[in-house]
Amino acid sequence: MKNAIILVLSLLSSAAAAQPLDTLITTAMANNPELKALFLEYRAQLERAPQVSELPDPEVSVGVSILPVETRLGPQWVRTGITQMFPWTGTLQAKEDIVLTMARAQYEQAEALKQELAYQTSRAYYQLYDLRQRRDVLRRNLRFFRGLEQLALAKVESGRATGADVLRVQLQTQELEQQLEILQNRENNPLSTLNQVLNRPLDTPVSVSDTLPVADLLLDRNLVDSIIRSNHPMLQMLTYEQEAARREIELNDIDRKPTFGFGIDYIFTGKRSDAEPVSNGRDALGVRGSIQIPLFTNKYSAKEQEERLRIDALENQKLDLQQKYLAAVERAYTDYRDAQLELELVGRQQATLQSAINILTTRYSSEGRGFDELLRLQVDQVNYDFRRLDAIVQSHLAKAEVERLTEFGW
Repeated sequence: MKNAIILVLSLLSSAAAAQPLDTLITTAMANNPELKALFLEYRAQLERAPQVSELPDPEVSVGVSILPVETRLGPQWVRTGITQMFPWTGTLQAKEDIVLTMARAQYEQAEALKQELAYQTSRAYYQLYDLRQRRDVLRRNLRFFRGLEQLALAKVESGRATGADVLRVQLQTQELEQQLEILQNRENNPLSTLNQVLNRPLDTPVSVSDTLPVADLLLDRNLVDSIIRSNHPMLQMLTYEQEAARREIELNDIDRKPTFGFGIDYIFTGKRSDAEPVSNGRDALGVRGSIQIPLFTNKYSAKEQEERLRIDALENQKLDLQQKYLAAVERAYTDYRDAQLELELVGRQQATLQSAINILTTRYSSEGRGFDELLRLQVDQVNYDFRRLDAIVQSHLAKAEVERLTEFGW
């Protein structure tokens, strides 16, 4: 029961630690102007569908005879007419399908940006965490060196050590203090990047987790590769663009077909004054039809060749992107495994190193000997702390890279 409670508390603690990053990712997706622009472009593209799926506007004409045509029933002064053109069956649907397919490609581009924003946010967050944890490491070790300085001063006063011990530990302390200032200054880079993605003032403070465990990368590698090939938004975008090109070819074939027109004419006729025939001054009504025949077909052949070349070009882009993504996944899994191995090694070596430091500290306190070795081992301890931190951050960055390419994790 006790172990179960500990496990639950551990899980709750991990969720609480991850929440700030989740919140930042959500904020980035809600506030980022570039993402907003892409989704607005997508909505604008959808509005083109009703524009291309309707019949062309009818044409109304009015003509006035300067020299009216004299007929048996009277002079024809004014002629009005209306004409409606009808494209070949399937033309309007084909145009609408092209627009909607391109809109879907626009949507996938926006989805790809969402994944990229999540990755940029995560990367900046982990970089900020890394810098702040490094500062904590330096502060902890500064406390040790200052304590060691006091111990060295006591040994000098008792005549059991020289002032050189004090100077050497002071030099090391000054170096750590300088590193602290450098790390503080370096925080501006990930902080400004994070706030830029979040679309807020670049100096807005950001809180990060106090501790991060090593990341869990549980996704099966083969599953990741399959997801990338079938679902990555950029590859989907290119697939939709290929589909749009194929529909352009279908529309091009339809455009080779005739276009028909139907019209009605109404002619206003004046009355004759020199005679009274039956239906004197009766207006005339007529119907007419027209057909537009595409005789010059070179443009249609060129259009088909253009779209087929575009399809081939997009296919090569897909293959190139797919290889890049799969290579990025390979690097991410390699980095993750390297981080695991590094943590295992550092964990073993730090335990041994700490034992050696404890022995030398006791020896120096009692005998005043082994100061050089103690100083060197404590510097090694700082480096080991940094290596452990690097491995943890590397594991999270590797996981973020995989999630960027698979849409898992956010």
